[in-house]
Amino acid sequence: MRRLVALVVTATAASAVAVPAASAHGERPAEVRVADDKATPETRSLFAYLRAQRGQGMLFGHQQTTEFGLTFATADGVSSDVKAGVGDHPAVFGWDMSDQGYGSSPGTPEEKFAKYVQLVKAAHRIGGINTISAHMNNFVTGGNYGDTGGNVVARILPGGDHNAQFRAYLDRVARLAYAITDDRGRPIPVVFRPFHENSGSWFWWGAAHASASQYVELWRYTVEYLRDTKDVHNFLYAYSPGGSYGGVSDVYLRTYPGDDYVDVFGYDNYDGSNGSKQWLDGLVADLAMIARIADGKGKVSAATEYGITGALKPNGGNGNLHWYTQVLDAIKTDPDARRTAYAMTWTNFGPEQFFVPHPATGDLPEHELLPDFRAFHADPYSVFAAELDHVFDRRTKAVRQEPSAHIVSPTDRERVTTPTTTIRVKVNNTKALLVYYTVGTSNTKNLLTYDRATGYHTGTWRIGQENLTNTVTRLNVHALVVGRAQPLELTNTVILGAKPPLPPGVVDDFQGHPDDTALRADYSTYGSNTISLAADNGGKALKLDYDFTFQTYTGIGKRLNGDWSAYSGLSLWLRPDGSHHKLVLQLNAGGVAFEAYPSLAGTTAGVVTIPFADWRPAPWDTANAHRRITADDLRDLSQFNVFVNQADGAATTKGSLVLDDVRAG
Repeated sequence: MRRLVALVVTATAASAVAVPAASAHGERPAEVRVADDKATPETRSLFAYLRAQRGQGMLFGHQQTTEFGLTFATADGVSSDVKAGVGDHPAVFGWDMSDQGYGSSPGTPEEKFAKYVQLVKAAHRIGGINTISAHMNNFVTGGNYGDTGGNVVARILPGGDHNAQFRAYLDRVARLAYAITDDRGRPIPVVFRPFHENSGSWFWWGAAHASASQYVELWRYTVEYLRDTKDVHNFLYAYSPGGSYGGVSDVYLRTYPGDDYVDVFGYDNYDGSNGSKQWLDGLVADLAMIARIADGKGKVSAATEYGITGALKPNGGNGNLHWYTQVLDAIKTDPDARRTAYAMTWTNFGPEQFFVPHPATGDLPEHELLPDFRAFHADPYSVFAAELDHVFDRRTKAVRQEPSAHIVSPTDRERVTTPTTTIRVKVNNTKALLVYYTVGTSNTKNLLTYDRATGYHTGTWRIGQENLTNTVTRLNVHALVVGRAQPLELTNTVILGAKPPLPPGVVDDFQGHPDDTALRADYSTYGSNTISLAADNGGKALKLDYDFTFQTYTGIGKRLNGDWSAYSGLSLWLRPDGSHHKLVLQLNAGGVAFEAYPSLAGTTAGVVTIPFADWRPAPWDTANAHRRITADDLRDLSQFNVFVNQADGAATTKGSLVLDDVRAG
């Protein structure tokens, strides 16, 4: 969300490209462990630069900075609100593969493609670093990335009925990767960042719409298809779930695809608190945690998106006129968080939405945060384009990846409801001599055969209708490969048979969850919290423990379907915690997030009933503020969420509440 102004390549930037940094000092090539050990020299150099830059200064990035802005009318590749405001371009240029095509510029698909290539090449000439995110449309429904219906992830994975549509999209990504070359014809390196903010559920690849293992396999499939099938070798791959995590690494890594598939540990977090100490403390704790993870794996850490929630306001409407410098000061004073390689904010789409302050332009006066942004630019720890040095010409050597394998399908903890299913196993970085599977404690070896067309070792698992009894078993895969004395061994837990259905209208009565692990498998976590089964209300209930030390809201969510058009409201049994924080029940119906707010005052348990006539669209959804739940909406359900938002002046930062018997009636 931003705009850019023209930037001329300086003599310093030109000389940086001319002299290889490592060879100039007689240094040996730096070893890099990247997701693509066949990455181009320039791509490996970019990784080495970002890794070396950590702790030396934080690069500033701006999304679509030369594509949209307030200070220019034509995207010429150099004009930018950032350049107009501080006299320099951002160090990192963000782009997006949106609408199943090539960016947001107007025109036909081919015109969009040509403009995209032009802008990326222009950014590279400036000396900037390019990163590409991917707001993919819904491959099943045809809606945009915010359309969460259709069980998309499961259906675009191998074996899914929409896998071909997803492959066609990746073919377009590969076409772009081939086309973006420098003036000598060499592929321009890119940090590719797909499936971002998956810890939330506002995108179809989000937490409520894909299990952790499905997300991991989707990511691996994407990298393997681009890297191994399409021979794209100018990409680094950035993993970037949204915050906050309270500095807890287990939650952040819940959907981590693995070291062979990720180069950049990213993190998206926007501030709706005007730079409150609480938000800053949480941001720093999370960036520090992510930096430590990157340190341990020899990778890069970054704030892949950050900014003020909803964009900057017109003059007089911004509560903190020192936001940029305060955030930078908080990050750079922490010994771990300061090792964040870059931080990128969103696009300056126009006067109605912009994330970087602008100078006076047209009828608009200078934005009131521009002096602070200029101070941010002047700070020695912030890095803009003119300060980039030897980014793409460092001597490196890629460390070869070790032989590995993973079970593509069925994914871990997948529920299989058919008498037979296809097993797919991918073996990487070696040749497999023999691949077979066993089930449970059985020693019977079932051979998998190599399918040259897909690159998978496949076979049919004959489960049998009589074994589909809602039981759990283990799928064990053994791969004897060249280069290893011992076979590669893999295990996925698989649930055989359909889950016993809940009565019509019931979200959950919590009686069917055998343990906390099973409960947590059914619910997605937003932010940092813990859910568990509690003995309450005459049986099992859900207990939600939360902590607002580093966050202002947290919650859980569950996918939902069914027809509630015959019901008039929703009820639940609630034991509040007397915190006076804000409890938010959120029902996504008809593509709109409707909300209701039971009280957390007192500690007396009881049934709360909220008629659907009293539910309202979420406050942030101003476009649907007039909407009310209709019968048609109640026929189109997609998810149910429970959030706890920190209330101003609440006496406690920690609490626990208990829910049970959530149902329509």
